[in-house]
Amino acid sequence: MTVLERQKKKRETAECILQKLKLIERWSELGDSYLVGATAYDLMVSPDIDIETFSPDPNPERVMEMLAEVVSDPDVLEIKYRNYRHTPFAGCYFKLVYQYENSEDWTIDMWLFHHDYSGPLSRDMVQPMNTALTKRDRGIILTIKEFVRNTNKDVPSIYIYQSVLEGNVQNVEEFFIWFEKQERSKFNTWKPV
Repeated sequence: MTVLERQKKKRETAECILQKLKLIERWSELGDSYLVGATAYDLMVSPDIDIETFSPDPNPERVMEMLAEVVSDPDVLEIKYRNYRHTPFAGCYFKLVYQYENSEDWTIDMWLFHHDYSGPLSRDMVQPMNTALTKRDRGIILTIKEFVRNTNKDVPSIYIYQSVLEGNVQNVEEFFIWFEKQERSKFNTWKPV
């Protein structure tokens, strides 16, 4: 199975989980909800899903009420909440762990922001990423992401995306040469042009 075929299978599983839990629909009742990150870019390697929601009244209590509706699903293993409203992230974070078909634990990271939040957002990356990516780019990125995951290296995916789309990196070896030269002490706000 190729990296693109493995990605497609992951994406199908993610869609199945989202439909079963009706997470996009549930979040959409609280604000404008977006599927973001690797799922939205068709660059899935890890079993995780990311959602961002924007509301004029970001109320974490309402989110917890909404998430309480999904805990009756026996495959929901964990729900977590973290208040980041008084940090540069300026939002509320929710994590759900879901066991898919008794075999693989999926992490669903969900953020709630005020609708006028203007910091760096994954929502704003979806269209530029999907416009910039080619099938070849996806193959290179997925190969690098699989290597990173299989070797337990701590590399934020945005650097992999940037290396291929801006730095013309073609393989794992070139990626690590490129990565070592990057300024990593600040939050990476790169976006494809």
